[in-house]
Amino acid sequence: MPKTSPQRSAPHPGGNVARRLSASGTGIVPLALLADAFREKRTVNPYIQEDVDNARREPLKVWVEAVLGLPPERFSGWVRHIKENEWYKDEMIQGNLIDFSNASLPAERYTPFANIVNRILQLGKDELPGAESYPLDEIVVIRNDPNFLKLIPEHQGLGAYRIPDLLAVRASKIAQMKKAKSKYFEWSDVLTFFEMKFSNRYFFDNFQAWRRSRGLPKLDRRTLLPKVPSKKKTVAGTKMTLRARPLIKVIKHSDEKGFYYDVDSESDDADDIDVDEPHDEDYNGPGSPKPVRDTEESMKSDAKLQAGGYALETVACSYGTRLFTTGIVIEDDKMSLWYYDAAGIIRTKASISLLRNFEEFAAILVGFACCTPSQWGSLPPSIIKPPQLDPDPEVFPPSNLSGYTLEMTLPKSKEEVLATLQKPVFTQYSLVGRRTFLYVIKTNSPKLKNPMVAKFSYQVTSRMREQDIIKVARDAGVGHLPEVHMWADYWKMSEGVRAIFHARSGVDEDFEDRVFRCIVYTQYFPLRDLFSKSCELIPTMVYQMLDCLHDLRYKAKILHRDISANNVMWEKQGDEVVFKLIDFDCAAFVDDQGRPLATTASSKHRTGTLPFMAYALIMDMVVCGYDPLREPVDHMLCHDVESLYYLSGYSMVTMPDMKHDVKRAIYRNTVSVWEDGSLDAISAQKMHFLQEDKIMRIFLPPQSQSLRPWLLRFCEVFKEARYKFAAYRKGSSEPFDLETMGGILSRESVMSVLKGEENIIFREALREKVVVPPEASGSGASNVKTAEGITNEGKAEAKKSAPAKRAPAKKAPKKDTEGKKTATAKTVTPKKMTAAKASQVKDVASKAKLAAAPEVVTIQGLTRGPTTRSMTKKALISR
Repeated sequence: MPKTSPQRSAPHPGGNVARRLSASGTGIVPLALLADAFREKRTVNPYIQEDVDNARREPLKVWVEAVLGLPPERFSGWVRHIKENEWYKDEMIQGNLIDFSNASLPAERYTPFANIVNRILQLGKDELPGAESYPLDEIVVIRNDPNFLKLIPEHQGLGAYRIPDLLAVRASKIAQMKKAKSKYFEWSDVLTFFEMKFSNRYFFDNFQAWRRSRGLPKLDRRTLLPKVPSKKKTVAGTKMTLRARPLIKVIKHSDEKGFYYDVDSESDDADDIDVDEPHDEDYNGPGSPKPVRDTEESMKSDAKLQAGGYALETVACSYGTRLFTTGIVIEDDKMSLWYYDAAGIIRTKASISLLRNFEEFAAILVGFACCTPSQWGSLPPSIIKPPQLDPDPEVFPPSNLSGYTLEMTLPKSKEEVLATLQKPVFTQYSLVGRRTFLYVIKTNSPKLKNPMVAKFSYQVTSRMREQDIIKVARDAGVGHLPEVHMWADYWKMSEGVRAIFHARSGVDEDFEDRVFRCIVYTQYFPLRDLFSKSCELIPTMVYQMLDCLHDLRYKAKILHRDISANNVMWEKQGDEVVFKLIDFDCAAFVDDQGRPLATTASSKHRTGTLPFMAYALIMDMVVCGYDPLREPVDHMLCHDVESLYYLSGYSMVTMPDMKHDVKRAIYRNTVSVWEDGSLDAISAQKMHFLQEDKIMRIFLPPQSQSLRPWLLRFCEVFKEARYKFAAYRKGSSEPFDLETMGGILSRESVMSVLKGEENIIFREALREKVVVPPEASGSGASNVKTAEGITNEGKAEAKKSAPAKRAPAKKAPKKDTEGKKTATAKTVTPKKMTAAKASQVKDVASKAKLAAAPEVVTIQGLTRGPTTRSMTKKALISR
């Protein structure tokens, strides 16, 4: 992985270190390599590349009207005023344009550009009609590079310390930072950002041509001062006199667009003058190959992709305060405008030039500075009310929504409840998608006494509401579900900025409307609280979640489809730890074969949280990128079980407390690619994690070392499942249950192996003799809450079919297991080992003496659930 340029972004300390292992394959990481790794630049999240590539393109005037609230008439009037008053001749603007054009390095352009923008804002405040200043006199564009922006603790190990080139911020914030002697902004301080790229080495020549077209004298390149042209020039040794050609200036006006352009009629190919129109520079000719975009190096050099990374951090690090954010991308002197919300990205079709389209350029910048909080992306104050009702400039952008209030209704009594947001406890690391964020809340209702949290998210309107799915599952007798108290839907994405886009340009066929929804449920606690000191309850978590997933599927005919570290939580019930499966936003109803019902409305995006998605689903996304007509893989129960396996390994290596940063980085290296790698890299690392020899060699913290044999058993379950599936695909005539991979991934089978009641012994020639407990299939599967083993008949059959040299497995004593789980782990017999050594992990599920946490501590944010959006219409059929 290439090292980071000081002009770009630095990695999160301890986040992406130790990624490159030694050539020996032992997993040992030299300390010198770790030192270099801290300077590595993290790749932009793979979803961002896809979202940027699929951005909707809108005409410039439509974008400006929709996002900036600047009507076309006012915009055209500002352009005329700026032109008539010749702002481009302003002494400060001209001086900084010279410095900007003469810069030989990208960083040398930042300060001159910021000075140009700030002068334009000042002129706009003083001169332009209708440029009322909500924050106009408070907006400052400042060079940020080389300072990184602060991350929030919830995204530990995930976000990157990124370095936007320039930022639009509040002047009051700059004053606060100076007083505190701080030079690092927070992402919540950002009004908008500028990403700049410089590639044209002839830019100064273009600038000279522009000056001639504007009637300005040519500059002396050595002194950067205007040349005084002589009226006559005589060629040495002759009597011939040369006269300068008169510069004929033509003014063009576009009635359709309302723009004015200056065109120099003097041809000068050396100046590389293009048509003086806004243009789209993304593509060359129709036959030009599209640039390769999926390598890390291309991600670093792509300004649009970098800007997408900044947008991700802005919305993910602001605890839900932003409905959307904006960005400005400058490539040489060409500016494109970008809008980012939960439904997707919208950019301008054309890019306009700082030089050739100076008047439009200036009018747009003034339009940005005149935005109200809602036009900067704040949540509507009519729904979530700020502590101060007066929209004072000092309150936006807030760092979070603490103190904000909202009204809700209890579903049974219809009592009106006022909820006040307290401490934020979670914010999803996501740009396009649900963007879930959670707050602890207090209410004025005497009926709601237990601690509660409010979950906010942007849900696809066509899908069944989460609270309704949970009710169906609860009525069917499914356990380990969250308790929902009240809910409310507030507004749709189509009712905001996008309403103007739809009115002007029509609704994009790929647009998927989302509703901003709040659900209040009982406060549970994150896994990190439980596993930070000890991991001995990880098996208990798996057993309880296997029960939950099984009952969801066979009692309620529901698939969760988003097993992740944030969607499994816990609470104390007496002395017992009980795990809860939350977040049913991606859940789907299924038929008897486990496939999503055709009548079930679904998102167009694939579901799941990237680090925990099953290998087959990730590979399916990779293949769909090359073959969009390929029929996508259905998300089935076996994929949720596989996600539970990844969750177990993820918890073992990332959640134990570790004081030493280098050690933490080494342990986390096992799963770091799952979080921020490309789809190809993630699929490769997932396959590694499905191999026993890799599990034997991964670095585990002391708190989870004793669980390695148990994790090996879990790993071998999937190895056998892959073998069963491969045999089925070769044309086996026997019935095969795809949901459980021929019974291997059924609840009873997985539990039996993990608890040591049955060993799976892999042999090249004797695979047909592997013992498989009875599979759970169809809605008539067992409803037993906890399966301690297989039937006596199954064990007798296993004894008959076992190889002669096989060591008999110890049988677990039968007992009443209602409400209790046995977290026993025995060593698995790896390949080529001659004997098994027994080890146990003490079961503390029913005896845990854990003090309830006084408050919800920070939860690690993860990548977004809905995934690829590049599928064709055929591949976008709801599952």
